[in-house]
Amino acid sequence: MPEFNCSCDDGLTYTGETLGELRRDLLVRLGYAAQADNPPPGMADLLNSFLRRAQAFLYRRHRALHTERFYSWPMVAGERFYGIRDNVDACPKKLDAGRITWVGVETLEGEWYPLRAGVCPQHYTTVTANGRPAVYEVRQCIEVFPAPDAAYTLRVKGHFGLERFTEDTDRSTVDGELLFLWALANAKNHDGQPDAADIAAQAQTYLRELVADTHGTRRYVPGTTAPVAATRPVLLGMDP
Repeated sequence: MPEFNCSCDDGLTYTGETLGELRRDLLVRLGYAAQADNPPPGMADLLNSFLRRAQAFLYRRHRALHTERFYSWPMVAGERFYGIRDNVDACPKKLDAGRITWVGVETLEGEWYPLRAGVCPQHYTTVTANGRPAVYEVRQCIEVFPAPDAAYTLRVKGHFGLERFTEDTDRSTVDGELLFLWALANAKNHDGQPDAADIAAQAQTYLRELVADTHGTRRYVPGTTAPVAATRPVLLGMDP
């Protein structure tokens, strides 16, 4: 079977840090180095909250995360609705409905084609007619229209949601350094420490650099288009 995704845990282990590691670093930078392994009452819960809330914020703010995967749903002839979390992929990571980047269908012949966003109510005039889906909409579930006339495969490319981040051994989904700087700035501001603004500026700069890194080898020259690699021709025999 062809594979369209990296390993389920690829892309996170080299950027994420554990909740326990990040909290200890925060304690050190906030002036509790002598108590880093035995923080004052309530301090661990406070810093855990800073870290978890910062990660939730950054997940929405930082779009260039290494969390993008393909998800698949076996389609049923005549069925227009598919549960967002009911994909059949082996990886347990689930699609975040707000972070979808591509939606399409794979036909029985293996052809992939995209679906357009938006099911207009006027479409329902022909709701009883099945065919090849052409449009989709995400509400409480994923709706396609028209309903498929065969057992196609719904393919969605998008980001999975935040991983669990409540135990000390849980690893952050967001880049660990970015998360640390963001939570540290919030914690220093909470404590009234004078360098809070400096740390916040570092966090913003680090975020911009992460976004810049995602451009890779792409270059943006106005008025030019990079040619697509030519497909090797298939030579057919010529019958006399």
